[in-house]
Parts: sequence; C-alpha cells; structure tokens
Amino acid sequence: MVVNMKLLEMNHIKKEFDGLSVLKDISFSVEEGEVVSIIGPSGSGKSTLLRCATLLEKMDGGELVYMSEKAAWEEDGKCIYASKADLKRIHSYFGLVFQNFNLFPHYSVMKNITDALIRIDKVPKKEAEERAVELLEQLGLADKRDAYPYQLSGGQKQRVSIARALAKQPKILFFDEPTSALDPELTVEVLKVIKDLAKKHMTMIIVTHEMQFAKEVSDRVIFMEEGIIKEQGTPQQLFETDNERVKEFIGHLTGGM
Repeated sequence: MVVNMKLLEMNHIKKEFDGLSVLKDISFSVEEGEVVSIIGPSGSGKSTLLRCATLLEKMDGGELVYMSEKAAWEEDGKCIYASKADLKRIHSYFGLVFQNFNLFPHYSVMKNITDALIRIDKVPKKEAEERAVELLEQLGLADKRDAYPYQLSGGQKQRVSIARALAKQPKILFFDEPTSALDPELTVEVLKVIKDLAKKHMTMIIVTHEMQFAKEVSDRVIFMEEGIIKEQGTPQQLFETDNERVKEFIGHLTGGM
C-alpha cells in the first residue's frame, strides 16, 4: 500500500475574536492528492479555519505544519510563528481561491495572474507569462488574456482566480466557497474546473455549500459546527450517517437528495 505524504497538518487549532472562541481545538491532516470538503452551517468557523491555514489569520493556539515544516506552534500557551524567510517558502506550497475573486480591477487578466509571480516569487517574466497562457487555455479563457475584470462574467472571474492560484504551482489549493457569489449556471462552470483538477489528483481543501459536488469530488468530508469538527469521513459515511445533526444539515441543503 502506497502511503502518501502529509502535505498539511493542523493540530489543536484555537482562534478567538474579542474573547469569542471561533475555533476550539481542531485537528486534521491532508495527504497528497486528497480532496477534502469542509461543510457546516454559517458561523461554524470554516472560513476562519481556512484563513488560519493560509496564514491570513494568526492562530491563538495549536500547530500548523506544511510538508513537515512547522509554520506555527505553541509555546507557553502562545502561538509562535516561523521566521519571515521560512513563512515565505511555506507560502509557496499553497494557493487560495476566494469567494469574491479578489482580482485587481485595473490589471488585465494576464497581469492579474503574473504580477505576484514576477514581483514576489521572482519568476522570470517570460516563464510567468508562459504559465499563464497555458492555464488560460486549459480553463477556456485563451481569448481573455488582455481583458479586464469588468469585462468578464462571474464564472470567468473565478476561473481567472483559479488560474492565478495554479500559476504558483502549489502543492495544495484552498477554495473558500468558490461558487457562493455565482448564479447556478456559472456555478456549474466553476465546479467543472474543480472536478477536472480533482481528476488530475490536485490536493484541495474546499469550503462549500454544494452538497452534491462535495459528494462527487471529495475523498473526505468534514462537518464543522460551533468551532469543532463534529464528524468526518468518506462522502458515503457522511451522507449516510446516523448523526441527526449532520443528516438535518445535509437534508436541508439537498432537499433530501
């Protein structure tokens, strides 16, 4: 049996906002090639967990490890982060796709994808543009390289956002409710892109309300509520669970699918 490398470990993660505990002792890991969907009601801490994983929020406790490298750990009840140089390297291991695209309105599609690669990651301009062109072709956007965000549909903007994240050539890709700002037709368009990435064994963590999609694409589904993991397992285990709360949540979003 082949044992895949653990790309991400989050151990005993805690996070508070103004004295309110949002994440309460969360632990899980993700292996190379695994697709993990995180589901749960609004306010359960899903997006905060992603923000802690991607270093956008500082944790109040716990340990964050990428590919056996510690990004953060706990000492004397405080969370200590790795050096700036180490965190910069760790940043290169992951990409993040936001629900509201976060494209720069005054940049073309090409510049949105290549700017950080060239300025921050120091990728030569020619190589950065070659990566962008290849990804735009893969995502059906080859004719949009010189367009600006205001000229794109929501689905096209999200595909550009995915291309930007993939251009970093990350080991792991995070999606924070990637279809929540889209209408149903455009949602299908973006979910197809993510399904195609899953077929290529891209490691992904996806916060989503799309239950059928989570069922189809995931190796594992995590149900979060009130800042803790209430249940996790294969899609079959979660969708056929005896846990009344999980059944109620999934049934509410799927109409008893």
